[in-house]
Amino acid sequence: MSVPWKAVAAGTIVVALVLGLLGVGDALNPLVAAAVVAVVVLLMWPSSWPRLDLFVLRALGATLVAALVLAGVNVFTNAIGIDRLPILLGLILAVVVFGLAAFWYLNRCEVSTRLAIIGAAVLAVGLILVAPYVVGKLRSSQSTVPTSERVASELDVLIVGDGRRHAPPPQLPPTPTLAEFDVHYSVGYARGDGVRWTLVDGADADEALRLVAQGDAAPPVADPPVRRPEADSVLLLLADGSPPVNEDPAGVPELEGAADEVARWQRVAVSAVPAGTPTFALLQTTKRERLERWREFVTPGRAASIQALGSQTVADAAVRLAVEAPTAQADFALAMAHRPILLFDRAEPVPWPHSVNALFAEGRVTLCRDQGVAETECGDEPLKRASELENGGTHMQLRTKSPRELRHLAETALAAPEPETEVPPPGAGSTIYVHPVPLTRDGRELLYLDYWWYLPDNPVGVGGGALCGAGFVIPGVTCQNHQSDWEGITVVVDRSEAEPRVRAVHYAQHASVVKYGWTQLRERWEGDAKVRQLIAGIDDAGGRPLAFVAAGTHATYPLPCRGCQQVTHPDLGEAPHRGDFGWVGNQTEACGRSSCLQMLPTRAGGEEPALWNAYDGPWGERHCFLTYYCDSGSPPTAPGSQERYEHPNRYDGFVDGRWRFRREAFED
Repeated sequence: MSVPWKAVAAGTIVVALVLGLLGVGDALNPLVAAAVVAVVVLLMWPSSWPRLDLFVLRALGATLVAALVLAGVNVFTNAIGIDRLPILLGLILAVVVFGLAAFWYLNRCEVSTRLAIIGAAVLAVGLILVAPYVVGKLRSSQSTVPTSERVASELDVLIVGDGRRHAPPPQLPPTPTLAEFDVHYSVGYARGDGVRWTLVDGADADEALRLVAQGDAAPPVADPPVRRPEADSVLLLLADGSPPVNEDPAGVPELEGAADEVARWQRVAVSAVPAGTPTFALLQTTKRERLERWREFVTPGRAASIQALGSQTVADAAVRLAVEAPTAQADFALAMAHRPILLFDRAEPVPWPHSVNALFAEGRVTLCRDQGVAETECGDEPLKRASELENGGTHMQLRTKSPRELRHLAETALAAPEPETEVPPPGAGSTIYVHPVPLTRDGRELLYLDYWWYLPDNPVGVGGGALCGAGFVIPGVTCQNHQSDWEGITVVVDRSEAEPRVRAVHYAQHASVVKYGWTQLRERWEGDAKVRQLIAGIDDAGGRPLAFVAAGTHATYPLPCRGCQQVTHPDLGEAPHRGDFGWVGNQTEACGRSSCLQMLPTRAGGEEPALWNAYDGPWGERHCFLTYYCDSGSPPTAPGSQERYEHPNRYDGFVDGRWRFRREAFED
């Protein structure tokens, strides 16, 4: 008995077609899939159109059918665990499947066999091989290799005391602030209205502290400090002659200060640094009256309280005053109080927001230099510090732990987060970040707490992988699968009155931002039994927003969902975000053992991004064959170069009291 090959082929194509329709309907919209079917059927219908026009219509129908069949094959391969074929094999498979499906359709439309073969071959080669090349060429604007330069990380710290001598300072463990930046130190003491320098351009913080302790007993150096060309600089004046190290800064004694101290130290500052250099006076006081006397001390700059700042060394104090916003401590306190509760979907491969500093410390980041569009050269050794990153024609090569390892780590941390276990605390490898941005709107003092978290991959599984498989990947056009993902939300706090209160939450959802009122969110969460169950046991949940993270896509939503559509694009599907896998950092007691929340690195008093936050290259690599044939999209850049970071008050629409989305471009 002979095998009915035509019937088998037709059955296979029909099954693939159905799978493709289901996948496209899930990824886009069932109505879109239905419309495609209607168009295909109409194009198959007998027509009295001229022969050429009719063949063009048949070719359009063949293209739609072949695309759906190929999508169905992608759904099938994804379902059996083959979510990423080798690129060359995927291209061959795509050309063959697309060509056979197109031939079958044209042949069914009574197109001659010869013409059907030619038409199918042209469509397969043109759409699978030629189209990605053309789109890639048009989207590629890089004609020359840009010049590389270090990320913003260099800081020249000048410390001037009053010449007082102190005991040799104890050696304390290095603080995270000092460890991240490339800091050079110059030390001197005030002599009259001038400065006698005892250290110039030293790279050792301990040596700088030792010379501060020696005061006027330290031997002078001949030449004054010279600022490095690419470095920021800051002058720290020890107006009270404070010791270089205070192991308990909150406990240092209060000092009143002399009547003419402000005018005297102003003259010292003028002789020490060029005009415009940020200058800070470190005072042993918490009294508002004395701090007010220093308010007009110098611009840019201000007086700072040792007790309030909390730095154990004057070197750390100088760096913090230079790189952080003036209200950094108060901002961070609010950020901790209102940090989001991250609720991942059980299907999320890696529910573990990464600590970027841990990636560097573990040697998982290598810098690669792009030699034009098609070539790249990666370093032999991993970077140990973010200050070694370079902008300009570079990208990161990231070697994170496997999803299985990270998943196990996340599950273990949830199961046993107690201090006596061997599980590392959240901050050791899992951290989220915040960038506080103060803005005044309509007389209200608003603080935008812009939260970000980094995940190592962005595996978009919508539609069963129908549009992200063989033959469909045109980076940034048809498929958004890519290495690395930066996502987050923004919490709007009104601090115009004595008691700050949350006004709204902006949820980042792909390329859009959606605003929700805080009152409507609280009412919905408190009235939803499922939501209450998900956050049971989190004592401070009343003041914190819930962030339901979609599996793979990592867009954030305020409510759980299984069969979901996007809020801003209801014609597009969304991965489930049921919130049934909480992050260990949600628990305040676990977060307190090792900070699960950190500030995004900044410079210039918090005004500009710094370190890895100022890196403008991709966080990862595209996987491509012959440059333009890829199986993933382009990785994202750091938060500091993204729209939400620059303008956290902007959003694309809001959800009203009836939970209906209204699309408009707004700015608080």
